[in-house]
Amino acid sequence: MIRLLGPVEKGLMLFNSHPFIFLFLPIVLLGYFALGRQGKLAPVIWLALASLAFYAFSGWQFVPLLLASIAFNATVGYLLIARKMRAELRLAALVVGISGDLLVLGIFKYAGFFAANFNVLFSTAFALNILLPVGISFYSFTQIAFLVDAYRGNVARYALPHYALFVTYFPHLIAGPILHHKDMIPQFEDAKRPDPHLILCGLIIFGIGLFKKTGLADGIQPLVALAFGQATPSFDQAWIGALAYTFQLYFDFSGYSDMAIGMSLMFGIFLPLNFDSPYKATSIIEFWRRWHMTLSQFLRGYLYIPLGGNRHGRVLRYVNLMITMLLGGLWHGAAWTFVVWGALHGAYLCVNHAWSNYGPKVAPRFARAANAAAFVLTFVSVVVAWVFFRADSISSATFVLSRMADPTNIVFGRGEMANAMFIAVYAAIAWFAPNTQEIVGYDHKNRTVGENLNGWLRRPGFLYAAAATLAFGVLGISQHSEFIYFRF
Repeated sequence: MIRLLGPVEKGLMLFNSHPFIFLFLPIVLLGYFALGRQGKLAPVIWLALASLAFYAFSGWQFVPLLLASIAFNATVGYLLIARKMRAELRLAALVVGISGDLLVLGIFKYAGFFAANFNVLFSTAFALNILLPVGISFYSFTQIAFLVDAYRGNVARYALPHYALFVTYFPHLIAGPILHHKDMIPQFEDAKRPDPHLILCGLIIFGIGLFKKTGLADGIQPLVALAFGQATPSFDQAWIGALAYTFQLYFDFSGYSDMAIGMSLMFGIFLPLNFDSPYKATSIIEFWRRWHMTLSQFLRGYLYIPLGGNRHGRVLRYVNLMITMLLGGLWHGAAWTFVVWGALHGAYLCVNHAWSNYGPKVAPRFARAANAAAFVLTFVSVVVAWVFFRADSISSATFVLSRMADPTNIVFGRGEMANAMFIAVYAAIAWFAPNTQEIVGYDHKNRTVGENLNGWLRRPGFLYAAAATLAFGVLGISQHSEFIYFRF
């Protein structure tokens, strides 16, 4: 018998929960700035301990695993940074480090998947009880990147508390973004004082993200069942359900990304952007520059390019793209549906690159129409792939797609009309509204925020509107509504 268990949920502390917003976050902020007067190290240790406490709510039994992972990677990283070993020994240390991370990730996340497939192939019955640690994919990839950069000579020597905070930093720990040591550790090393401007901008960004999650993502979630919760959805119900999930995932992930950036900004720490209006993309290449940006950068820098990238001809380039996206799909979850999702995006990217190389040039007078067609084709392709991402099995995904491809079976009554109009509102926001960083003027690279607001921050009306957004987000908090990416 195989029993696959998801992440620990019973004590999960969510960003969109009252205890986190009104208890945990204020206490951590006050302690961080109070200890900032005692020197540079004390607030780092405080924030690292607070991050571990936050993680303990998600599954205290996995705190030792996280600490062991930090100690293991810090030790291997120290050996690589010191550069006192021969080249072959340094390579061996890197292999041991990456293998250790992948082994732990494989045991906790993929052992059940492989055992289940082994049982199907050979008619066996291995019994496995696997509890998936929250955030293991994110902190594993974060540390793998650290080891590779240390081997390449791109890492300075860091104190253990700073490295521990880099891995455990609670705004990113359980659902990203995937952090980079060169970006984050220097920020942790700086002494911090409370900055009213950063705290205010952080609250605004956090409030926008909270509203996206509780007001938009959770609000459209019931419509997803029209496609994935019915035995035989009609053509219009299948499309409404698939589109509902498309926008639920969009606002859920966008909301989380905003909340992570906003709360981090209150500490004076700038997180990298992870989300940049991906549904405005007019190609799959552009989509992946906008969706889960830090994962895309990781896959490109630490998998696609080391495989050879586009340096060995077009055929191998397409092979490398497929390998990268297949593994990227598997990273999201131990199921064949995620593998198919990754394969679809790999195929999309191959077609996109091939068209870029061989496709005919569009005459200037047709450029606008061609751009609109590319936008529609990209969006529909993404929706089709999301069906596999959401479905429980490949067969259920193909069934939903078959209903979406059968316009002869249509209901479209008054309820479906209302649902379609509801979807249209979400689409208008995703396609035409400015995103959070555009509204607020968040510039991670230059460490600036609020420049787009300028005098608005001094206007009571704007501050009231920002407070109302945060209040509506808080009022929309349900009893337990976790973020979709918590499962990865």
